[in-house]
Amino acid sequence: MRPGPWLVLLLAGLLFWTPPTFPEAPPSPSLRALLPYPKAVRERLVALHLRNKASLRLLLGEGAARAYDRLLRLELSNQRAGKHSAFAEPQAALAAAKRWVEAIGQAHRRQRVDLRGLPTAPHHVLPHTREIRAAAGALHIPKGTLAAIVDNEQYGGDKALGLSRSVREAADALAEDLATLQGQAPFSRTLGLAQMSWEDALKQEERLRRFGAWDPARPFPRTEAEARAALEDPYLNLLFTASRLRGYFNAILGLSPGDTRPLEDPWLHYLGPAWHNYPLRAQNLETWEDSFHGFFKGLLYEEVLEGHWHLEGQTLIPERIYGPGTQASPSAYPPRLLP
Repeated sequence: MRPGPWLVLLLAGLLFWTPPTFPEAPPSPSLRALLPYPKAVRERLVALHLRNKASLRLLLGEGAARAYDRLLRLELSNQRAGKHSAFAEPQAALAAAKRWVEAIGQAHRRQRVDLRGLPTAPHHVLPHTREIRAAAGALHIPKGTLAAIVDNEQYGGDKALGLSRSVREAADALAEDLATLQGQAPFSRTLGLAQMSWEDALKQEERLRRFGAWDPARPFPRTEAEARAALEDPYLNLLFTASRLRGYFNAILGLSPGDTRPLEDPWLHYLGPAWHNYPLRAQNLETWEDSFHGFFKGLLYEEVLEGHWHLEGQTLIPERIYGPGTQASPSAYPPRLLP
């Protein structure tokens, strides 16, 4: 007996909306083999790793725990192989992971979140909660991944590799003036919250229209000067960044360019910040500060952006209390298209 047409359509719809998952990581050396310490120290670190993993499983589910395990093994393997790594030795990596897991747990329970010792810049992220949620939602990617990119870029901008932010912003302003006058910019090629490239922004039109994410009444940028002006708008900066990320995610998942299903795998919190910051390193599955901390920032902001918070010093404080696992009030969810 052949299935009826409605059953075929139903099965096709279920297949389309099933979130794709990343393939399992290739087998790696045992955790103990990646810890070059005496037995007592090694066993203590193994126990710490397993506690971190168990905590994330209880807080966020098996996917987050599996992604954490993959990241830590990747970091330790990179350390051992002499590749780019976030830390020089395993103890530092596991201690940092422990602090992140503690903060994520506090956010999940809607408690005060202690950010001391964590390289994060929530004062740049929280004012743009609405824009981050809208841009990530429009391209069906995790909001935490987009927030982590903003945090990484603005945290790095505050430090500016030893230069003050005022020096970098002066160079950006000069570049923008030259772009307006000469049609080119010899200095800065990235702008705004997520440090988005104006060249890449000009390439996003087809995808944004396919997702219904671009306001049809708004002209799309056609020149460098127009792209730069658009990228100074926080929401458009985030929207272009989310679109660029979505193209990368579709490619790495083997999806067609036109695939618009939601992407939710926690491993995106590593891949997104890594690829946005340094595509070649991301392709080689290397780890460094932005990719390692970006993963945990993604998990943290998935929780934080579900509610309303304010910052006091280095502490995030919930303004409204929602039970663990619940969502914020509907007013926290912006419309899909912002003006």
